[in-house]
Amino acid sequence: MNHQRNGLFRVLRDRAYVKQRGLCYWCKEPMALTTDSSNPRMLTGDHLVPYHNGGETKSGNIVAACRECNNNRHPYLNRVKKNHDKRGWKVGDDTHRSPFEVLKKCSGQ
Repeated sequence: MNHQRNGLFRVLRDRAYVKQRGLCYWCKEPMALTTDSSNPRMLTGDHLVPYHNGGETKSGNIVAACRECNNNRHPYLNRVKKNHDKRGWKVGDDTHRSPFEVLKKCSGQ
């Protein structure tokens, strides 16, 4: 992430933190405003549509999430670039187009 985009990401993350009243988007637990990266409740920003899947760093795609949720949310999708049509995907959608189905197939469930 370049410097200018990183600055925008931080602004959007901080706005999301205030809008979410300091609660993690995923687990709804309070987040810590700390730079201690060993703290699982440390504030991070998360792309709803992952950056490597074409998600943009813009308002509406950035939420505030604790480090633990951000790191564990999509371990496979966060590390591998996917080249499939994301039109019609919805956050939390469990249809055949959903990233959750991709995870199930990859893990053999």
